[in-house]
Amino acid sequence: MNIVIDTNDFKSALIGKKHRDKLFSVLANPEIRIYADKTLLEEIREVGYREKFRKYVSLSHVDEYIEVLEYRLTFINSDIQIFDSIDPDDNYLLELAVSSGSEYLITGDKKHLLNLTPFRGIRIVRLQEFLDTQDAEKIT
Repeated sequence: MNIVIDTNDFKSALIGKKHRDKLFSVLANPEIRIYADKTLLEEIREVGYREKFRKYVSLSHVDEYIEVLEYRLTFINSDIQIFDSIDPDDNYLLELAVSSGSEYLITGDKKHLLNLTPFRGIRIVRLQEFLDTQDAEKIT
């Protein structure tokens, strides 16, 4: 299964244990291929290095997190341009999802992305909904 995960979900997992546990259950599943681009990784690093995040996470933890993501994510460069989101900064996620042939785009962005589902056959869902879908598929 191919998926794309919104940068904000990675950032939330960096500072919040509950979200981190959910995200790591996805990262731990070898049947799921997670696509990203290097811009996404740099944004996570930049946010993690901000001084205001020191109360949540140390710099060494940020570096370890980035190493895990570098190892686990499949990096691609999108070969298309999409302009369908009302927030132009979100279009690259749609481009990654389409370019990678992803079945899911995981995001919490209800204002700009969740309302586009399905997008060219891609389900756009929250992380918890994706996990619930995976659990349901295991039962059947």
